Amino acid sequence: MTTYKEVEIFVNNNNVETKGLKPHLDKEIRLVIGDNQQKDYVDIIKYIVDYIIENKPAISENQNIGYYSWLLQFRIEDENYYDLFEVNADGSGFNKGCDAAISVIRKQSELCSHYGLPVQFPNFNQSVVILDGVYEGKDIEGIRYDSPQNESGWYLITDDYNDDIKSLKVVHFYHVAFARPDILKYLALPFGHRFRMRNNTVEIVKDEVD
Repeated sequence: MTTYKEVEIFVNNNNVETKGLKPHLDKEIRLVIGDNQQKDYVDIIKYIVDYIIENKPAISENQNIGYYSWLLQFRIEDENYYDLFEVNADGSGFNKGCDAAISVIRKQSELCSHYGLPVQFPNFNQSVVILDGVYEGKDIEGIRYDSPQNESGWYLITDDYNDDIKSLKVVHFYHVAFARPDILKYLALPFGHRFRMRNNTVEIVKDEVD
């Protein structure tokens, strides 16, 4: 058992559960354990505890919550708990548990750590600027610019880009996440960096400032 901000977090059968959130919420939180380490699920519960205690939200069934670069949802399967579900990789619905979220966040964190860079997670509601061809699986060059909070800062282009900004369009991050799971791990690179995909290889570089 772990106590975090006066909330107990413990394993019960095949779930990680809270005890002590009811003063902040009308229920406790429960998360089914999948194929990852127990600590990974405890970390998600801590994230939810932080969110609830700091923001005091009014939670209802089927309400979504961002978890770094992935999307979770509160569901009621027992009147005493909100169970955590996560969006499917293709956006078709939600599954019980958080294994995809754990995988996405781990890969993003490991990639940034490998290059000695801080992790700068985008979120599902931020915007991304793309060129036609990105959804179709073409090689991509991604450039991340310092941007306002509602924008991820990412510009994703292909070799078809002809420097005409009118050919670019703004979409939500989740559209890219569902269409191109192969590039998700690169999208937590910090502002001022880019990645270039070419023939199954990827190069990551820091932009030169003029």
